[in-house]
Amino acid sequence: MHVAFPAPDVAQEGVPVQSYGSSIPLTKAMSDEVLLAWQMNSEQLPRAHGGPVRVVVPGYIGARSVKWVTAITVQPVPSQNYFQALDYRILPPDTDPDTAAPGEGISLSSPPLNCDILVPGDDAEMAAGPLTIRGWALAGDGRGICRVDVSLDDGSTWQQANLQPPISRWAWRQWSITVETHPGPLSVTARAWDDTGVTPRIPGITMESPRIRQQRLGPTSPPMCDRHSPCDRDRGIPAPL
Repeated sequence: MHVAFPAPDVAQEGVPVQSYGSSIPLTKAMSDEVLLAWQMNSEQLPRAHGGPVRVVVPGYIGARSVKWVTAITVQPVPSQNYFQALDYRILPPDTDPDTAAPGEGISLSSPPLNCDILVPGDDAEMAAGPLTIRGWALAGDGRGICRVDVSLDDGSTWQQANLQPPISRWAWRQWSITVETHPGPLSVTARAWDDTGVTPRIPGITMESPRIRQQRLGPTSPPMCDRHSPCDRDRGIPAPL
């Protein structure tokens, strides 16, 4: 069973053009964390944030936290709205998004494990010596982040980063590590595990986590940073209230 939430806002990118809608499994809808919100900071929920009432679905992609909810329907199948049935989907790795058949792939719900490097940025020029690398990691549907590692040699060796205390089950968890750098190009790679210990393989790096972020520092005398990662920010960050 599924719980569908239609909304009145018309999305021009829908095919055909239609109002927005989405759904979540009934088991998720009945969990303690899912809310119908009509207030924020003890005041009426502003329209810009989805008022007069919106659904808040922690642990799922933001597209499932529908704003301006006009009805709630319990039904045997997921929403057939364009943005559930045809958009926000994970395609098989060998599929071309431009030629994929409508509805191909898996509808997004809980985001995949994400790990991101925030500092230093792409192509940043840094002085040689101690370098503090900072980032955050997020696991979907309330799973915790239990470890983040950082590599300076494209995954040949790893150093364990320090994890900041978790703010909540649903928030990004910050991490940091201070490393010693030398003049010249530098590659920085970060990987994370959630508390289920899931570690699928990513080609080119051994013992990978589900999400690895890499940055490479460029060819000048100070280290320059370059990051790359299969991490999908658009899919992983819930919509703000």
